[in-house]
Parts: sequence; structure tokens; C-alpha cells
Amino acid sequence: MDVGVEMNETFEGGPTPIKGVDQSIGMPLTALTVVDELVARTFRMPRSALHAGTRCRKTVAFARQVAMYLGHVCLSYPLKDVAEHYCRDRTTVAYACGVVEDRREKEETELLLNSLESALETMMLLTPLTCKRSS
Repeated sequence: MDVGVEMNETFEGGPTPIKGVDQSIGMPLTALTVVDELVARTFRMPRSALHAGTRCRKTVAFARQVAMYLGHVCLSYPLKDVAEHYCRDRTTVAYACGVVEDRREKEETELLLNSLESALETMMLLTPLTCKRSS
């Protein structure tokens, strides 16, 4: 999987501003929407695929599991909050985290997740969030 995705281009080829508002829905930008953007670009799919009501293809399902993992493990969001963001049950998020942890044993997946975690950390420092998670 290609991790070196340009962070300022969309699938349509135009720039996507990352400001204090999620331009696609006109709502405040949260840490989980930053995760959505990062994962969607890495897996080369629209963000809406991460929120689809069905499992979809294996690659989409795994991308969603990675997004849930990053939200819960890296950003310390409660399972319930991550589940609400992706319109899933909290047990689905727990399962997703387990799947991702298990797949970390593969070197390719470990490298991918390390890159995503590092990119997420940088993006969180550089992105002005107007709506932060309550502690």
C-alpha cells in the first residue's frame, strides 16, 4: 500500500483546505474527521466510504477498521464516541481494534500503521480543531 499520499489533493484533483470546518459537511473539524481524511487518502478512497452503512469491499472494511483503531488507540477516544462517528456499535469498534492489532504482526501492516500514527500526530499538531473531544 502506498503511504506517500499528497495531503493537499483530492480524488477530483483539486485542493482540500483543512481548516477549522469540515468543508464537505460544513461542521466543525474534529480529530476523528482528521483521521477520516488521513485514512481515506492513504487507502485512496472517498471519506464517505468509511461511513458506508455496509461492509463493502475488504479494502474499505479494513480502512474503516484502521480509522477506528486510530481514533480509539492513538487519540484515546472512547469506543462509544468512535462508534457514533462511524455509525457502528461499540463492540464493532472493539473488534476492529483487535483485527488491526492482529494484522500488525505483518511487517507491511506494521509499517503502514507506524506511518499513519506519525502522520496523525503531525496533523493533530498542525490542524486547528474547532471542536475538541471532551476529556
